[in-house]
Parts: sequence; structure tokens; C-alpha cells
Amino acid sequence: MKRLRDLRVWIAILTVVAVAVGPGALCGVAFGGWKFGLHTDDQVAIINTVIAAASWLLVAVAGVVALLAYLAASGRPDLSIEITFNFSFPNQPVFLAREDPDSEGWLQIRSYKQTRATVTLHNASVYAAKNPGVRIEFEGLYGMAEPPSGWNAVLFVTTVGIQALQWDGGTDSIVHGQWSRALPALDLDGMRLAQAGKDGALVVTLAADGMPPVRSRMPVRVLDSQAYDAYTADRATRMSN
Repeated sequence: MKRLRDLRVWIAILTVVAVAVGPGALCGVAFGGWKFGLHTDDQVAIINTVIAAASWLLVAVAGVVALLAYLAASGRPDLSIEITFNFSFPNQPVFLAREDPDSEGWLQIRSYKQTRATVTLHNASVYAAKNPGVRIEFEGLYGMAEPPSGWNAVLFVTTVGIQALQWDGGTDSIVHGQWSRALPALDLDGMRLAQAGKDGALVVTLAADGMPPVRSRMPVRVLDSQAYDAYTADRATRMSN
């Protein structure tokens, strides 16, 4: 931001100088006898040359300003996401499993407020992210029958439920530069891990105008009560330090 402010100041100074050069040079020719190295005493010729040079300078400055304005308007945003479940570190979901596996042997996440997450979209760039979108795919996780409020189901498999959610900000939505935006909450209540001892994952893709899609993977752990108690104790120790 400081770099942009300094750039604006210099552009303003150069523009003022470019505008002032023409009248200043004409006054020098008219009252000071300036020739600017031209080998002629014809004042009209000198004035015409000064006017042409001053006009070219103004056009050049205007071109530079227009180019910088274009670069400022078309810069690439830098989006990242933070998904924080209750009792888990950001982007590191850990859940307590129900004591009894379901009929197919899958571990089911215990229904509790730990399953609800805040979702925040961050833009580290100074350029605004226009028309942002977020897609979350479930890897090894099953059982979501209805999408959380504010999210749309974009992939549904009859035997296992929703496999991908999407949030679209729309063309009238932006995430301002060096700013963040809270998205609708995410809730994994009732979901199951297909294979005990193997993590699932949230595969997140971020997109916006002016940037290619960015894809990341967040492992999801579903632990039995003993392992979860150990995790909770470790988390409390790390947070207190």
C-alpha cells in the first residue's frame, strides 16, 4: 500500500511538471530569449517547436498514467481461505467419532458443536478479488444429505450424499484488497469417514476474476475417544504457550 501511495505522489508531481513545462518554456522564449539549442532566431519557429515538444510530453505522461491505472485495475488478487471448526486449529479439522460405527463400519462424526465451522476468505493482495467463488469437495467423507445454508450442492452421489459444495459471490461481490470476507458457516454434522485409520480431506478450490483457480487439501481426522482426549490435551497445551 505504501508503495502505491508513493507511486501516486510521483505521478502527480510528474503530471504537474509536464503541464507547467509548456507555459514556462513559452514564457522563456517570449521574455528571456531562450532558444533551447535551436540554431535559429525565428521566434515563431522556436515557439512552434516548444509547443510540439510540450504536447508530446503531455501525451507521454498521459500514456504512462493510463498504463499505471490499467495495471492497478487489472492486478491479480491473492486469495486464501481459513476454515475453523470449534475445538480445532484453523484448516486442521479434528473430530470425535461416535463409539459405535454405522452398519457399514464407517466412523461417524459425533454430533456436537465441534462440527460447525467459520469460513473466512482472505485477500492478501492490494487488488480486489471480483466475483469470488469457493468449492469444497469431500474426500473420503460421506453422509451430508442437505447443503448448509448459503452453500449449493454441485456434486451429489445417491449412495453417499453430497460430495461437493460451492459458494459463489456473484459479479456484484468483491473481497477488497488486504481484507477478508466471512462466508456462510459450514457444518459437517452427521458425516462419516469411510475408512478407519485413514484421514479424509476437504479439497478446497478458490477462484475469482483475474486469477487462476487455487486448490488446496485439508486433511480431516476422526478420532476415537482416547485419541481425541490426547489431541484435546495437546491442543490446550499449545494454545496456552
